[in-house]
Amino acid sequence: MTGIEGRGFLLRTAPDGPWAGWAGSRFLDEGLASVHAAPGRALARLMNLVSLLPGGFGLIWDHPPAWMQALPAESRQGWWEAITAIPHLSLHLGPDSALQLPGGAFRGWVHAPDRPEGSLGDHWRQGVIGWVPRPEATWRLPDLGVAASGDEAPPGWLWGDATLSLGALPSLASGEALVAAMSEAQGLAERGLAQRLSSGAWVDVPFSRRAVAWRLSLVGGVEFQRAGGTWPAALGQLRALRALLQERLRTPIHLGACGDVQVAAQLGRQALREGHPWRASLPLPPAPGAFTPGLAADPRDAVPLEARAMQPPAWPETLDHPPVALLRVPAIPPEAGAQALLGQIQPAPALRWMPPDLPPPGPFDPDRPWAPALVFPFPADPGNGVQRGLFEEFG
Repeated sequence: MTGIEGRGFLLRTAPDGPWAGWAGSRFLDEGLASVHAAPGRALARLMNLVSLLPGGFGLIWDHPPAWMQALPAESRQGWWEAITAIPHLSLHLGPDSALQLPGGAFRGWVHAPDRPEGSLGDHWRQGVIGWVPRPEATWRLPDLGVAASGDEAPPGWLWGDATLSLGALPSLASGEALVAAMSEAQGLAERGLAQRLSSGAWVDVPFSRRAVAWRLSLVGGVEFQRAGGTWPAALGQLRALRALLQERLRTPIHLGACGDVQVAAQLGRQALREGHPWRASLPLPPAPGAFTPGLAADPRDAVPLEARAMQPPAWPETLDHPPVALLRVPAIPPEAGAQALLGQIQPAPALRWMPPDLPPPGPFDPDRPWAPALVFPFPADPGNGVQRGLFEEFG
């Protein structure tokens, strides 16, 4: 991975190829009778691809649902657990495929217009899968980008991810600093990729130059609001900045939120170290001088669920893919409680519940640890739920 730090932004790219990518699952069958016939070879092909992409890979499962019905439940569970154990890989399924999922330790995202219900809703509230609202046929992949529409999801790639803090947006509005850094990084990646392709060191996935984009991601939403920022003005500036970058770089720009805690912390340390004006929105010492990842409250802090899931009201018209809300709770939420929460945060971002039996995702920061699951406010069930007291376990 190559990192370029500029005034108020951090650029991450790969030295000799795309930074991240996604593709439909049909490429796993290339050259094989089927994934059933050689699951080990299909898994090795997937692992080789993910190893080339430091920013991650999204596997869009577009096999027909009947594919899984031919396997025993144990074999299906083993296959999904093997796939989702691959570092930096995210699994994305439609509701028809997700209905065939057995219980297990795998993780994935189900894309559906409405919140999961029935057995699929149980998996969602237990934290087995996350839910991405999908009002149309387009695959919108959290933390990655937007896949081209079609019956089969074609491969897509990102040259890199340019992360900026919302407080620095006015100083980056001209786009000159971003254009210069992104152009240089893209040129280096293209030249390195040309050598990789000519040496036969690429995988069996077709690479198309026209299918490559950039991702522009945001951190510091809480600090931005604390400093008196307004979302309509910020989202208007973001749309103008994206249009400028697309015109100058001649490549699509996917706009989203960055949930990487390390990147957010690095931009906060830069603001304090170099004395940028937006440092005033950061907390005072001894609190760590780090921006909050994404646009809502930090999922590691014991704050109400609404604060962790609430997003700018106009984000669907601005962001290309939904921000992610990790909702840690002291117990598996009841269906009525989940429904009540969604009634308060429409339109909903991508939601994943984190009951106490699931470990929180890393990396772990010793300066900003995850609060214990017992102290997280629980969504009240309008029927029979009771909100747990903050210090109840000490009674």
